[in-house]
Amino acid sequence: MSTDLEIRAAAGDPQACVQLARKLQRGRGLPRDYERAVALLDTAARAGLPDALYQLGKCYLKGIGCLRDPGGGVSCLERAAETGHAAAAYKLGTCFEQGLGAPRSPIMAAYWYHKANHLGDSRAYSALLRLARAR
Repeated sequence: MSTDLEIRAAAGDPQACVQLARKLQRGRGLPRDYERAVALLDTAARAGLPDALYQLGKCYLKGIGCLRDPGGGVSCLERAAETGHAAAAYKLGTCFEQGLGAPRSPIMAAYWYHKANHLGDSRAYSALLRLARAR
C-alpha cells in the first residue's frame, strides 16, 4: 500500500524524497532501506535541495547505502554549505580538520567552522576554540 508520501516521492517531488529517505534511514514506519534512501536523496539533490545534498554527503562519507566516496561526500557538503546550510558547513569543517575526503587543513577547517558559526550552528564556536588551542 503506497502512502501519499511514497506517491509524491515516486513522482519526483524533492521534498517528499527527502522525507521518505529519512523514514527509510531511521526505520520509522517503514523497514530500513539505506540503498533506496540514497537513491531518493540523489533525486532531491539533483533538484538542488540543500538538505538532500547534506544527507547524501554524509552517506558518501560513511558508505551508508552506497559505496564509500569521501571526496564525493565533501563535494555534496560544499554545494549544500554554499547555499547556507549550517550543518553542512560544520561537517565540512570536520572533514578538513580530520582529512576525511579533503586534505587535512586547519585553515580550511577554521573557514568552514567560522561559516557554520555565522550560519547558526551551535557546535561551530567550540570547534573554532578547539582548533585555536591546538595551534
